[in-house]
Amino acid sequence: MNTQELNRRCVELFYHPDTQLHCWHPRMFWETNMVENPKPEDLQRPKVDLHELEVLLAEAAHQESQCADELERKEPGRPALIRHMMERGEMPYLHRPH
Repeated sequence: MNTQELNRRCVELFYHPDTQLHCWHPRMFWETNMVENPKPEDLQRPKVDLHELEVLLAEAAHQESQCADELERKEPGRPALIRHMMERGEMPYLHRPH
């Protein structure tokens, strides 16, 4: 999955009804140029690593992550930590994009 496709998946997961229950603002994860209610197509510049974000948002949306295996190869244990923190109701720190 290339960066653009991964970003698109993250935006779709972000706007999933189960994820919206967390009341997260897009500004947490994307550059929004201080727009209060950005449209999905405005979310093009991520502030965090998209692989980690996809794991986080997939967990919040109760869907299977498509990036967990790749993230596990890059950083063993990282997907499990993100999921564990979500289960505890905590927000994990996500790395900045490389």
